[in-house]
Amino acid sequence: MKQIVCFLMLASIVVLSTSCNDKNDEPGNINRVEVDRGTPDRVAPLLAGYEKYGNGILMWPSAVVDDSGLTGEAGDYSYWQEHKGEAHNFEELMAMCDIPSHKLQVMSTRNLALTCYNHPYAVNYFAVNVIYQNVFYMALANSYRELMQRKTGALELLNLYCELDYSSQPGASSYRLNALSLFLMTAVDYNALSYEQLVRLSAEVLAKIDNIFSGEGETHSFPNNLRFPYLLGAFIAYHYDESLSDHDANLLKGFVYGAGNNGFALSPDFISQASTIITQSLQRME
Repeated sequence: MKQIVCFLMLASIVVLSTSCNDKNDEPGNINRVEVDRGTPDRVAPLLAGYEKYGNGILMWPSAVVDDSGLTGEAGDYSYWQEHKGEAHNFEELMAMCDIPSHKLQVMSTRNLALTCYNHPYAVNYFAVNVIYQNVFYMALANSYRELMQRKTGALELLNLYCELDYSSQPGASSYRLNALSLFLMTAVDYNALSYEQLVRLSAEVLAKIDNIFSGEGETHSFPNNLRFPYLLGAFIAYHYDESLSDHDANLLKGFVYGAGNNGFALSPDFISQASTIITQSLQRME
């Protein structure tokens, strides 16, 4: 894989002004280190162009916080639990889920990933319907934004993803795994994982797909749990499979945009073609 400077796309992140205790304290001084990452073959992020939703985008920077030595405990959402009935809109609900900055800055990256995984709206907002809109919902959460600043943030997301499977995540909990898949899509799209980590992720996506089929059997439908692993695989294949033809790359792009809009407009034949390309492409990642 060619090694050149990573592609960065400028995008804004909305900073919520709603005051919930000290939840919006300005971060203190942080140590930043430059990370040398390779650039994917098709560098334009698939998530680009969706700023119309207005909440910014979850982009991963090339300069990240040195998180070595951080040991703080995971955050909780007790403030949201106690005060959610007072909110007037979704933005206020999201602000209530923010972790106080003095806790956020000392939290270990592993616990920060768990905090993101356990976000109250990972179930009914981040992992359903239009994925592009959900990416911008994620951008409202300070825990997600902080994780993207961490040197090992993407790696801890990968570690957590590898530890979970759909058979152990029944019902609504499976949506948290879908939300984790969506967050990993942003990491792939903005080149936050090393090639070795992408190889590991590719194998895990294939395992997730096998896990779902073994639990549900072959199906011509496109259930939500199956949609998210294939979407994650499509991001990997589109950006990193050097042998992918332009025709197949364009097909995957259409798959991402169609399946990302709940998938109902995609024909069974199109889904079958895309899933075959994705599976074969991930198998080539080694």
